Amino acid sequence: MSDPMRVFICYKKMLSYRQDGQPIVQKNTEAEIFHYLLANDTRQIYKPWVDNARVAPGMQWETEIYSQLLDSDVLVALIGPGTWESEWVRREIALAKALKVSVVPVGFDLSDTQMLEEAKALSISDLQWLITKNIRLSQGAALLAEVDDPLRLAVAATRQRQRIMFDELQRRRVPKPEKAPDNQRAKSFDLISQSGRVALHVASGDIAKIRGIDVIVNSENNYMQMARFFESNAVSAVLRREGARVKDGHYQDTIQQELDWQLRERGRPVQASEVFATSAGGPYSNLARDNKARVILHVAAVQAVEAEGKVTPFKQPYQIEASVRGALAKMADLNKLDGVFSPPDTDQRAEQERLARDGKGQLSSIIFPLLGTGQGGAATSEVITPILDGLVSYLSDAENLALAETLQDVYISAYTQDDVNIVTAVLERKLTPAAGL
Repeated sequence: MSDPMRVFICYKKMLSYRQDGQPIVQKNTEAEIFHYLLANDTRQIYKPWVDNARVAPGMQWETEIYSQLLDSDVLVALIGPGTWESEWVRREIALAKALKVSVVPVGFDLSDTQMLEEAKALSISDLQWLITKNIRLSQGAALLAEVDDPLRLAVAATRQRQRIMFDELQRRRVPKPEKAPDNQRAKSFDLISQSGRVALHVASGDIAKIRGIDVIVNSENNYMQMARFFESNAVSAVLRREGARVKDGHYQDTIQQELDWQLRERGRPVQASEVFATSAGGPYSNLARDNKARVILHVAAVQAVEAEGKVTPFKQPYQIEASVRGALAKMADLNKLDGVFSPPDTDQRAEQERLARDGKGQLSSIIFPLLGTGQGGAATSEVITPILDGLVSYLSDAENLALAETLQDVYISAYTQDDVNIVTAVLERKLTPAAGL
């Protein structure tokens, strides 16, 4: 073997036995001698470790032992009288088995019958053991002759078992989905409504990188409690964090505060697919300043089950379609208000009133997440059709012409490349690619 055999020496520090009917307890020096003989073998084929050889003052003893065992090729269980009483010996043997590290029992100062009893108590009676009288400094060559072959075979078995285990873990490992490039118009299609053409775009990559889209739809739980700032993978957390602001040295949770104000006369939880509007944090938030977003539509698309401490997306097709229609209806309502709806006496409201005075209060673009997907949710292939059906059914309704005449661009956010491919394939079957885009 080109690499040294990494040998973990497992032993009980104090040995106990009876002599002439009297209990005898003595220090186990065999482990140190065994370690010395392996470490000083001139062939340099062993790399032994024993806990009192290298654990320096200040080191965490338990952590160091486990770390060494994780890096070992074989565990040599040095078994003398009373070794079975050691909880640590039993732990180390159990961990070695779990890690597919071979265990080689080596007995000393024991008869065959005593060795069998010790092995049974340590749950290793099924293993081949040897009993030696050569753990002596003067008997190094004889000891190495005894243990060389058993240790070589054990090390080879460990490496083979661990390769098999590693290969199996690799096969079971779910690869991290590949993020799509950030492109908010990766694919574009014509969505025909009563009043003409609406452009439908696949926005690939990170939704936090979008620019110039008026309305962002946020899939929220039915208690309308946004994800915490530090839950970086959640869209709700990103929107909450980027929509916050610092004013007069104080951090203001602008969007959640505004959402609470919108529900001030409502009980919670709200109904599935209900929609509530907030600003994007006002003129001083990153979301408004950098992303040029104006409105967040919070759709009750996730059910919070308090008793079970979990959330479950509403993923039935009719729920997803209703969520899309509800978001578009809320957008139409905001346009009737010329985009002025935030709490009075706030910077958000002042900014909305300014835009309305300048003739810029109308909302003309909106981006939807893949509603119903996520943890415990539906597959992208299951939700894209009801999302599209919700768009088509709302914009085809003669009663909704006001929004159809104002709406110019609809986006569907797809973070991973697989999602982009699935969404694009469905849209290619159902819609016409946009001309010139």
